[in-house]
Amino acid sequence: MRRHRLLGLLLLLTLAPATSPATADTIDDYIQTEMKARRIPGLALAVVRNGTVTKIQGYGVANLEHDVPVTPDTVFELASVSKQFTATAIMLLVEAGKVQLDEPILTYLTRGRETWKGMTVRHLLTHTSGLPTLGEDFKALRPGGTRKDYSTAQLFDAATKDTLSFTAGARFQYSDVGYFVLGMIIEQASGQRYREFLEERFFKPLGMSSTSVVDHWKILRHRAAGYTLRENELVNNRRVTQSELPSWGGVFSSVKDLVIWQAALAAGRVVKPATLAQMWTPVRLNDGATYPYGFGWFVDERRRHRWISHSGITGTEVSEFPDDGLTVVVLANLGQTLGWTRVNAWGLTYGVAGRHIAGLLVGSETARPDPDAALTQRLRDVLAAIGRSENSPLVTPGLSQYFTTFIRQLLTERLSTVKSFTFVACDDVRSRATERLGVAVDRVCHYRLINAAETRYYSFWLTGDGRIADIWSSTE
Repeated sequence: MRRHRLLGLLLLLTLAPATSPATADTIDDYIQTEMKARRIPGLALAVVRNGTVTKIQGYGVANLEHDVPVTPDTVFELASVSKQFTATAIMLLVEAGKVQLDEPILTYLTRGRETWKGMTVRHLLTHTSGLPTLGEDFKALRPGGTRKDYSTAQLFDAATKDTLSFTAGARFQYSDVGYFVLGMIIEQASGQRYREFLEERFFKPLGMSSTSVVDHWKILRHRAAGYTLRENELVNNRRVTQSELPSWGGVFSSVKDLVIWQAALAAGRVVKPATLAQMWTPVRLNDGATYPYGFGWFVDERRRHRWISHSGITGTEVSEFPDDGLTVVVLANLGQTLGWTRVNAWGLTYGVAGRHIAGLLVGSETARPDPDAALTQRLRDVLAAIGRSENSPLVTPGLSQYFTTFIRQLLTERLSTVKSFTFVACDDVRSRATERLGVAVDRVCHYRLINAAETRYYSFWLTGDGRIADIWSSTE
């Protein structure tokens, strides 16, 4: 596994960008084009290649009302990108012998409910605990209306009343509740408040002076305003609710500080290299299948390149391509609010990476004849069937359980104005014994979907008999 060389954090951030003018122009053109198309007001970008910052720049405005430009010092609400800090804090405590990954969480939380008995710390880290997903979590808090502040006790009481979705370890289901509970374990095992632990163990020692845990009462210098789309209009994103323990998504930071953090992680200055490798390993489920999530990171592979990443609902995203020595950080101020228009501010780190790593982007492939037009039509029909909540014999059972209402609605919307769905390329992966969700696959086929709003690429992991083991979609 590649490790960055950390020559000194101050030196790292004051190095002149090493990007050639042509590459710089390509990245600038891509970012500016995407910002305009996606209506992103402001964005900060950092690119690190083999330990050297090759680009760190702001685009657009951090605050529309005051016309303040984005700079590398602009502070953004990271939302779920914060989960890596919570996961790393847990692993520090594991290294210190204060937390055990496979210990039941009731060892640390004696007031937990009886149905939590089978959950371990590992289940929480990997989102395989069975705790509820977004929109279904902390339901007991909602009947009285949303409040501005919640205590840890109030959140914990609500969490104990949430309905479990499945037996711990059975499958992956993204859950903020699980990372809230991890925050409680951090406080219990360390004897410190969550924010104090992160400040004393991470932010201050590394010199991350622009990074903090959310406190909406505090004056935060260089803070970007948050925006979203409502009825196709750009509006303020009113994310004012906070808690005493925001361990699922409460860190604010800048691209400059996140460059420091990623470099320190890779250099073994935060946790041991073996610990980071464990955090970047896909979770193994009860049935032996794996899912591409580790501890606070999605851990996957695209076109033979290992890809470690996470995004946040506020428009933030961090991607590591460790075998290629590449880190890309994009912090934008166009986010999503549950129940409103589905904004599209994500995927830019992958697009930037594809302009550094040859062959990563499907869209860069030379057009070629479709070798199997009938397969192309079947795959398009499967997408339409998923949108209609219909079962298809081509979809493997392991994949079917991940089609949420949100995913089905997105597919229906994207296909409602489709202009074309065409073959791009197939990657043969048989020699690598690739597995997706417990099913062996021998090729990944990529298709370009163009509709009235955008161009997207769909990748299908296909078994030897043509069944679909996984589907991934992106813009490039």
